[in-house]
Amino acid sequence: MSTFTYTRPVRSHPALTYLRLADLVCQRLAEFGVDCAPLIWLCRELGVSETELRATMDYALHLGIQPTRAGELVYCLPHQPIAAGFLPEYRRGRMRLRLPGRGLRSPLLIIGRRVGPAPDGEATLGAGELGYTVSRLTSMAGTWLPASPDPARFLFELMAEAWRHADGTHQLGGLGIHRASFQAPIAAGSGVSGDATNRLELVTNRRGKGHELVNLYPIPARGVDR
Repeated sequence: MSTFTYTRPVRSHPALTYLRLADLVCQRLAEFGVDCAPLIWLCRELGVSETELRATMDYALHLGIQPTRAGELVYCLPHQPIAAGFLPEYRRGRMRLRLPGRGLRSPLLIIGRRVGPAPDGEATLGAGELGYTVSRLTSMAGTWLPASPDPARFLFELMAEAWRHADGTHQLGGLGIHRASFQAPIAAGSGVSGDATNRLELVTNRRGKGHELVNLYPIPARGVDR
């Protein structure tokens, strides 16, 4: 197993210094295939102070600190879900994402699970279970998402909007089916019609007081046979 040691660059811009440190943090987590690790442990492994590691969060959107009863954890996750309103949290030994519901609606949960091959281009980010799941959701949606400067950000913003403003929900066995409509098309070539659609369907599984996301996909616009 390789050992990562952080060496402070000489006369380097602070942003570059912290970005190099952020890369080492993610590499160390990737080596163990996890999304997070204790802050104190990472400081010891990389030979840096807590102050230096905390300062890195100001320059690396994919890093953050998660408080727990046992101490603070540093996580490395794609930043797009968090920018879209999902909250990272640590439950039962793993990281997950929670989107607060609106009104009486329960929160939407994204829990890391490794299913199928790794997404194309997976490297440092996505090495832990939750990072992997975020990367895989984005990769799968790439077949229908419209062109966007940041497809992952667009996907999770769609997901958040769909969850908070679903215009129809029904049960299919133990699964919840939630449908939402948008003002503009969100996907092209959906269904047998091949037409653009403005409708999205989320499939969830009840988990405690929340709903765990199982899948999401566009569905034909109203009036088009599925």
